[in-house]
Amino acid sequence: MGDTVLNTLDTLEKVNEIVLEQVPDLEVRIGPADRLSQDLGIDSLTFVDILVKVEKIFDIEITDDELAVVQSVQDILDLIERKQ
Repeated sequence: MGDTVLNTLDTLEKVNEIVLEQVPDLEVRIGPADRLSQDLGIDSLTFVDILVKVEKIFDIEITDDELAVVQSVQDILDLIERKQ
């Protein structure tokens, strides 16, 4: 179980880096409960950029249907976990 928690933290850290790279003026620590649009103010274009980067870094493919349901950082983490 310890490995799963560690992997989730590592994944969150990487997703955090990706988001901050795309939105450098975001001055908050990103947590799993943060909603991309409502809480972090991420627009749809930046949102797509973030998910493209997530696909590259984690070597996964996100379908349009999956894209449509991603609302929060946790949704991204869940997607990564399911795909790896």
